[in-house]
Amino acid sequence: MICFETERLQIRHLKPEDTDGMTALCSDPVAMRYMDDGSVMTRDECAAWIDICQNKYRDRGYGTSGVFDKATGAFIGFCGVVRTPDSDFDEIIYAFGQPHWGKGYATEAAKAMLDYVFGISQLDAIYATIDPANIASQRIMAKIGMDFLEDRPNDDGSITKVYVIRR
Repeated sequence: MICFETERLQIRHLKPEDTDGMTALCSDPVAMRYMDDGSVMTRDECAAWIDICQNKYRDRGYGTSGVFDKATGAFIGFCGVVRTPDSDFDEIIYAFGQPHWGKGYATEAAKAMLDYVFGISQLDAIYATIDPANIASQRIMAKIGMDFLEDRPNDDGSITKVYVIRR
């Protein structure tokens, strides 16, 4: 199912046939550096994630979606609003393959994803948690209208920057 399109991108629900694209992205340690704990994912883990996403689409109407170049149909990344099992809030996530960095795709997809999820859900707020070293994502948060909320200390002594946008 196509969720929405932007000027250059098509964002749609992930399907099993997207496993190769997800694996190529999620096995790149540079692209995954700031995702979760920075670990890369295997093909089987990507396939399992796509299965989980399909359940989220059914249960909530949204989750992690594939981002495709509208002109070529090529898989270039993912973007979505998710709630991890250990969290009590929904947050925006995204990652793009290195060849697609610096082109504004993350900003374009993330802004449209916020609009989409607010439009189909009852959420009052969507958050973002960002590693302080990830300057590019901090800039994207400002561009898409998210406000800096706090520097949240983690159990290991590190800090996570937290951003929020409210309905």
